[in-house]
Parts: sequence; C-alpha cells; structure tokens
Amino acid sequence: MNRPGLLFLGVIILTFLQGETILPSERDKKEILTINERKRTYYQLHNNSLTYKMEGPKRVEIIARGVVPKKDYKEVRFSYKLIMDNGDSIIISHSAAKTKNITSSQHPGHGFTLPGKYFINIPKGNHWFKIEPIPKVDLPVVIRVRVKGFEKGDEHRQFVQAVTGIKPKNLIIGEKSVQYYKLKHGERLQFEPKKLNKLTFLSRLAFVNGMSNYENYQIRVWKDDTIYGTYFFSTEKSEDSIIKEDKKVIPGKWRSCEVNLSKSKHTYSVELLDKGKKVFVRCLGNQ
Repeated sequence: MNRPGLLFLGVIILTFLQGETILPSERDKKEILTINERKRTYYQLHNNSLTYKMEGPKRVEIIARGVVPKKDYKEVRFSYKLIMDNGDSIIISHSAAKTKNITSSQHPGHGFTLPGKYFINIPKGNHWFKIEPIPKVDLPVVIRVRVKGFEKGDEHRQFVQAVTGIKPKNLIIGEKSVQYYKLKHGERLQFEPKKLNKLTFLSRLAFVNGMSNYENYQIRVWKDDTIYGTYFFSTEKSEDSIIKEDKKVIPGKWRSCEVNLSKSKHTYSVELLDKGKKVFVRCLGNQ
C-alpha cells in the first residue's frame, strides 16, 4: 500500500477509536478549546439551544463543561435540559472543579471545569434530541457530543463479583442461566476489579405489573467518590427471559456501559437513580 493509502487508513482507525463527533444544527455556536495542547470543538450553551439529528442505533456521549471565572477554583454545579424526540425530558446536573489545562480564545478571562458525561442510547431509525440551558442559571456551558460503540454481551469476559457478598439472582434465557445482582433505588453495588483493564456493566430493568412495554431508567457509575458517568437507557420487555427467584418479574432487554480501568486500585459503584424501580446488574471484566 502506498503512503497516502496508509495515511487514509490511519485516519479511519483513529476516528473509530476516538468516536465520531456529532455536530448540532447550530454550527455558529462553535467554540474551540485547547486541552493539553490539543484542539477540541465544543458548542456554546447559554442563551441558545443545541439540536442534534442522527440515524440510530447509536450510543451517544454528551460531554459538558462549565465555563467559570479564571480565578475560581472551587467546585461548581452546572446543568442543562435534555429533550428527546419521543417527548421525554430530563434535567442533567454535574458538579466539577475547574481544571488548569484548558483555554479558549473566545473566553480569555475564563476557565473550564472537568467534564460531566452523560450517555444515551438512540434506537433504530431517524431521531433527534435537543439540549437547552436552564433558565435563571448564570453559569454558561459548552457541549461536545460523540458516538460510542455498543458492547457485545458476555463474550470473552469474566463475571466480577460484588464486594458486599450479596447473592446474585439467576436470569434464565432458554437453557442458559446467568447471574445478575438486584439493585434498588437508594442502594449501591460495589466492585473492586483486579488485573482487569475494562469493566462492562450490563443492566436489565425489572418490569412489573402496571409498567408499560417500554420504559426509561438511569444508572450512575462511581469511581471511588467521583462520578464516572450517568447513563440514560430506554428498554423494552425481554419476553424470552425470566428471573428464577421471582417469576413475576419480566426482565428488560440488556443495556450496557463500560469503564476503562487504570492500573491503580479503585472501587467502582453502580446506583439506580429512579425511585420505585429495580434493575438487575451484571459486571463483566476484560483482561
């Protein structure tokens, strides 16, 4: 292969690894941040909204940073409203401290916080979502949206036990039985992975009487005492699976999120943000 061909292939591979960036309709709101000497394109969210259109299925990562005065080092809270094309809307809030390694020529007297990350799954077909500022909130926000890859179930992964010693439930799919931990609002499942480089959390919503065939839920992943990410999932009933210990519950189709691990030891926790709901969580590790 000649050199131009090699360069082109390299660009494709690099784009795939980093994740495709999705641009909003409001292109005039672009702001270039210099992060550790690398330029990244964000979009301003202050007195305007940002609209994103795409074809699913896709997993989307929304990266938000608060814009703060240059001399302000305390942790700040910033928020935005996420509106989906199916009518669902939710307020997303993050807390983060300012980081020193980000600058912007468009905000010379300001700095930027560490990122707050939120994840959504876009179903098959053409869809849109809108991000709006919260009225009467003075802190401006900049937004970057990327496509993330979907995970592939249990293949080449090992089951990671929770450190609390609780007994997992058995989810039956055909003749196969797999272990999941039940998780309710107000609880946390904790995991301390060893000799692994990635964790994948598979979650299934517990459908009970009175719930519709399609439901949303949110889970949050913690790294020690720091929020790693908050994930918004839409799911439907999985009629071909049951919980052996509670056959009145119909598990939802599995949804996943992943955590890249560092070499140092950390505790990772999962919590459910929806009151009145339950999920089943399975943690898998890659070596």
